[in-house]
Amino acid sequence: MIKNISTCLTLIILVLVSASSANATSKPDLNYYFGTQAPFDDTLTFDPDVPTPESVLGYQVGEWHVRPEQIAEYMYALAASSKRVWVEEIGRSWEQRPLLLVSFSSKGNIAKLPAIQQQQVNIKQRSKQAPAVVWMGYSVHGNEASGSNAAVLLAYYLAAAQGQQVQQFLDDTVVLLDPMINPDGLARFASWVNSRKSAQLISDSNDIEHNEVWPQGRTNHYWFDLNRDWLLAQHPESRARLEQFHQWKPLVLTDFHEMGTNSSYFFQPGVPSRQNPITPQKNFDLTAKIAEYHGKALDTIGSSYYSKEGFDDFYYGKGSTYPDVNGSIGILFEQASARGHAQDSVNGVLTFPFAVRNQLTASFSTLKAVHEQKAALQAYQKEFYSSAEELADDHKIKAYVYDAAGDKTKLREFNKLLAQHKIEFHALARDLNVDGKQFKKSNAYIVPTQQPQFRLIRSFFETQTSFKDNTFYDVSSWTLALSFNLNFSGLDSGDFSSRMLGKPGDQEKQQPVFVLDEKTIALTIDWHDFNAATLTTRLMKAGVRLKVATKSSRMKTLSGEQTIAPGSVILPLGIQDIAREELAYLIGDSNKDLSVAVQQITSGLATQGIDLGSPSIKSLIQPKPLLVIGSGVSSYDAGEVWHLLDQRLEIPLVKITQSQLSSIPLHDYTHIILVNGRYGFSDKTNQKIEDWIDQGGQLVVNRTAGRWLAKQSWSPIEKVDDEEIITSDMSYAERDDYLSEKVIGGAIFNTRVDVTHPLGFGLTDENLPVFRRGTDVYRSKQNPFSTISRYTDSPLISGYASKENQEKIAGTPAIVAVRKGRGGVIYYANNMNFRAFWWGTSKLFSNSLYFPYAYYSSYK
Repeated sequence: MIKNISTCLTLIILVLVSASSANATSKPDLNYYFGTQAPFDDTLTFDPDVPTPESVLGYQVGEWHVRPEQIAEYMYALAASSKRVWVEEIGRSWEQRPLLLVSFSSKGNIAKLPAIQQQQVNIKQRSKQAPAVVWMGYSVHGNEASGSNAAVLLAYYLAAAQGQQVQQFLDDTVVLLDPMINPDGLARFASWVNSRKSAQLISDSNDIEHNEVWPQGRTNHYWFDLNRDWLLAQHPESRARLEQFHQWKPLVLTDFHEMGTNSSYFFQPGVPSRQNPITPQKNFDLTAKIAEYHGKALDTIGSSYYSKEGFDDFYYGKGSTYPDVNGSIGILFEQASARGHAQDSVNGVLTFPFAVRNQLTASFSTLKAVHEQKAALQAYQKEFYSSAEELADDHKIKAYVYDAAGDKTKLREFNKLLAQHKIEFHALARDLNVDGKQFKKSNAYIVPTQQPQFRLIRSFFETQTSFKDNTFYDVSSWTLALSFNLNFSGLDSGDFSSRMLGKPGDQEKQQPVFVLDEKTIALTIDWHDFNAATLTTRLMKAGVRLKVATKSSRMKTLSGEQTIAPGSVILPLGIQDIAREELAYLIGDSNKDLSVAVQQITSGLATQGIDLGSPSIKSLIQPKPLLVIGSGVSSYDAGEVWHLLDQRLEIPLVKITQSQLSSIPLHDYTHIILVNGRYGFSDKTNQKIEDWIDQGGQLVVNRTAGRWLAKQSWSPIEKVDDEEIITSDMSYAERDDYLSEKVIGGAIFNTRVDVTHPLGFGLTDENLPVFRRGTDVYRSKQNPFSTISRYTDSPLISGYASKENQEKIAGTPAIVAVRKGRGGVIYYANNMNFRAFWWGTSKLFSNSLYFPYAYYSSYK
C-alpha cells in the first residue's frame, strides 16, 4: 500500500519516463522492446534454444552500439540454432567486412529458398500462393545506427518467436534482412561513441560523444554516401546488394535512417508533389496504405511521427526510391538521432534504446502490412511490369543507340551498369546515321525500350527541365548517358528496326597477347581511352620513361599510317633503361586488364605533322599529389578524388589537413588539390603555396575552394558578387518556394571545352555536359587563353535551375588554367568527379595530374 501522495506521484513519474524512453540510467530489456508492439501473437514466447542478443553480445541491445563483427557473429549464431534462418555472404565492403543477407521464414520455406526465389523473379507466372518477399535494410549511413541495432532484435524475433500467428506469417513470407548496409561506416561510428561513453550517460550535446570528428561515420571507406549509389553502383556494397535485389524482386524494401535530434519519426509516402513522374500513382497509394500500419503501431507506444513532409521520392539512386522504378515499394524511415547513447532534445532526453524501439516498431508494422496487403502488393508488381510493355508501345522513342567516341573503357563501364540493372542491350548490327550523328557497328550499342526495364531506361537517357515542384531533397537530374559523356540518340519508330539489334550484351573481344615487333622504335598509347591514364601510371611506377604529343601527327606503324592525336602518350624504346624483352612483358602484363589500344611506331619521321623527336613531344612527370582534407573540407568531394586516384588511376594520394599544409615541406609534391570547402590559411601559408607554384607545383582548385583562391593576389579568377534586391513583399508561406529558386541542388549544364588544350586531351567533342551544384560564379582575369571551358549561352540540359540562375551562369568560365612561374593553377567551377559516375568530366580532372605545366598560358 502507498503511504502518501508524494510517494504516489514519484512512482507515476518514474513509470511515465520509462514508458516513453528508457532513461539514462536504466538498462533496457526485451520486454521494453517487444512488450507492446509485437505484430502477431498477443502472448509472446521465445524458443529457449535460440540465443538472445545479450547472450552473444554480452550486453543488451541499446546499452552499447553494436559493431559489424558482432552483428555477423549473432546472425551466424541464429542460423546455427534455428531452422528458420539462412545466412549468405553476398560480398565484401572496401574494408573487407562481410555484407550479409539473412533470410527468415518457416523451416519448410528455408529448405526450398532457391525455388521460392525463382518463383519470385518469374513475376508473370508467379502463383498467388507464393510467399511474399520483403527486404528490410538498415543503416546505410553508419552513424544512423539505431537501424542496425534494431535489426538484431528483429532477427531474434523472427528466429525465436513462438505462436500460431507467427508461424502463419513465416509460412506466408520470406524476410530478407540486410542488417548493416554500410559496415565500414557503422564500425567507424560505433568505435567513436562506445569509446567515449560514460557510465553516467552524458546527454549534453556539447559532449565529445555526440560530436564526431571529420569525416564521421555516415559514409563508406572512400567517404561516399551509399544511399546515393543504388542507381550509380560504383561501390562493392551497392553492386552486391543490387545483384541480390534483382534475384529476389521483393514486394517491399525498407530503408531505415536517422535525422536531427530534435525531430520525431518520419515514414513515407512523403511530399506528394515531389514524386518522380515515372513512378506509378499506385506505388504512392500503396505506400500511403502501409503508412496506416506505421501510424497505428507508433500510436500504441506513444511515439510522435509525420509522413507527408520534408522527404521526397524523386532521385532513383536512393534505397527508398530505387525499388519504385523496379516494381517494388520502397519506404524511407527517419528516426530522431541520439548520436550516441543519450542526448538532450526539445522533447526531453532522447535515448538510444528509445530510438531503437521506434525502428523496431516500424519494422514490425512493415511486416504486418506486407502480410495483410500481400495480394495487393503482388498484383501491383505484376501490373508494373506488364504496363511497362504497354507504355513502351506508346512511347515515341523505340531505342537508344550510343557509343563513347573511342573510349572503350567508358563504354565498357556503361554497359556494366546496364547489365547490373538488368537492362537489355545489344551490339549495333549495322552502321547508322541519326540526326547527323554516325554510329559504327564496330563500337556502338543499342538499347530497345520494349523491355521490362522501360521506366529505368528512360531515367538513364531522358532529360527534364520542367517540374511540378521545384524543391528537391537530392539532385534534380542524373542522366547517366550524359554523365558518361556518351554520343547517343533516341530512335523513333521511323528510325528503329529490330534488325539493328545485334548480339546481346557486351561483345568486346579479349585483349590479344602483346608482342613487340623488331621493327618497332616507339609505342603510342591512345589517350581517348580512360584507362590510358591507368596504364601510364603503371608504366611510370615501373620506371618507364614516357612522353606526350602536344600536337597532331601521322606516323608509320605496324598497322599502317596512323594519326597520333594530341594527348597520345609516347614510349620511345631508345631512351629506356629496361631491356626490350622485359619491357614487352611489362607492357603486356600492365595492359592485360585495361585493354588500351597500343600502336607500334616503326619510323620517327612523320608523314604529316611533328616528328618523334619534336620539342612538341614533352616528358611526363610521375604525379605525387597532396589532397587537403579535414575540418572545413567536404568529405564527399575529397572522397571522390581519393577514390578516382586510388582505384581508377592507381596514383598514391597523400592526404593532409590544413594545419599540416602549413608545417610540412612541399617540394616533393607535384600537385596540391583543394576541393569544395572552407579554407583559412595564414598569410604565411598562402605565401608558401605561391612559392611552391612558382617553383613548379600545380594547384588544382574545385568549386567553393575558389572563394579562397579568388582572394589571393596571384589568383587567375575573381568571384562575381550579386546583391539581390527584393522589390515585393512575400508571405511566410511562400518562403520555401522562394528559397528553392535560389539554389541549384544538382543539375546538368552544357559547357564548351577547348579540346586543343591539354586539359581537353582525349575529348573529341567540344560540348561537355557537367554536373553543377551551387550558384557561385567566377570570371577569369584579363587573359584571352586562360579560360579552357565556358558554360554555353543556354546552359541547362537537364534538372532544375531558375531562369535567373541560368542567365547568371551562361557564358561564365567553367575551367580556368594558367601558368605561374614554373608551375600552374587550375580552377574547376564544378565537381568533376561527382559520386564517381561522372566519367566524362573525370577525364579532364585526370588530365590535370599527368600533363606538364608548361602548356598553360602565361599569367602575370
